[in-house]
Amino acid sequence: MDILINTEILISTLQNVISVIDKSYSKPILSNFMIKTLENEGGQGMVEFSATDYELSIIERIPAEITTSGSICINAKRVFDIAREFQAKETRILSTEQLWVHISCGASELRLPSVEVGLYPQPNIEELKQNLKISTVDLAQCIDMTLFASQTNEARRNLMGVALSITDEQKTRWQATDGHRLAQVIQPVEEMNFGEVPEIILPRKALMEIRKVCELMGEIVDITFDERVAQFSGNRIHFKTRLIEGKFPNCDPIIPKDNERKSTIHRENLIHSLRIVSAISTDKLRPVKLNLQSGLLKLESEKTEFGEASDEFEVNYDGEPFEIGFNTRYLLDVLNVMKSDEILMEFKSPMSPSVIRDPNNDIFLSVLMPLRTEW
Repeated sequence: MDILINTEILISTLQNVISVIDKSYSKPILSNFMIKTLENEGGQGMVEFSATDYELSIIERIPAEITTSGSICINAKRVFDIAREFQAKETRILSTEQLWVHISCGASELRLPSVEVGLYPQPNIEELKQNLKISTVDLAQCIDMTLFASQTNEARRNLMGVALSITDEQKTRWQATDGHRLAQVIQPVEEMNFGEVPEIILPRKALMEIRKVCELMGEIVDITFDERVAQFSGNRIHFKTRLIEGKFPNCDPIIPKDNERKSTIHRENLIHSLRIVSAISTDKLRPVKLNLQSGLLKLESEKTEFGEASDEFEVNYDGEPFEIGFNTRYLLDVLNVMKSDEILMEFKSPMSPSVIRDPNNDIFLSVLMPLRTEW
């Protein structure tokens, strides 16, 4: 193989590839990635970069000047660490029959060992019947506004991702929960065929990596899936991920329908107040008490050896005085993914789930379980 690639494009592609490879070194072959030349597309040479950790795979195709066709398998981190220091505009990659790879850029020249291509588990894109097309902007929003609420440890593996299903109104529903909070987005899509597989659970890692490169995936992302795997394709980037096995819990019963206490609150004011009152807390949960009175919200921290803190500001509330406690981090997680100037918080009782919405957009809601406060 003998190819010439734009150095800036090469570094960007390697950055995407290296985020997928296995970091545990338990399977040394997975610390590598593949480069393979393709047939000319419209007279332009193309090369395919691919990597996998068995659970998640990435395939990215970029333009290149191809002198000799072929494929190589080489250590990803080593090549990336070298390439990101290159200064010249173009990089040449040349392989030999003795499994050596020569990389040159400007005055820099290196010779690195490679691995037999046949030993690497090469990822491939399948033809899958179930599919939907979603705008890249909407996909990024669906990930941002749900993934924060997913489980991060192995205790309940079926919660370590986002459940994707269809509503009665033929819209997609994205849900994530860790048992203490729920995030849900109802999103219309460009096109959808959701028949044989009513629901899938997309893994946390896959969605995090897809979110990183959304801006490179063009205007529309094509999602195809079956009961085993899901594929995200946009522009010249393809991700393939195994789905999480198991059943996602039915979250409809935990979404309150009768929370009659409602307050419209300026989002930035609430963020700043939460940061102020939680700053002195040493508790892992960083509990905060919200004290609602007519036209006013007061926030209080728990009294500790480091002192105590409170803050207050005006809100739109005309109900009876009401107190409720929350985990500060959970509240901030919700507020930070919302973009609206104001939020609508809905309450029932100090120990009942509360709801946070955008008062001007009904696609998103979050449910938070309260904390018992003793001060």
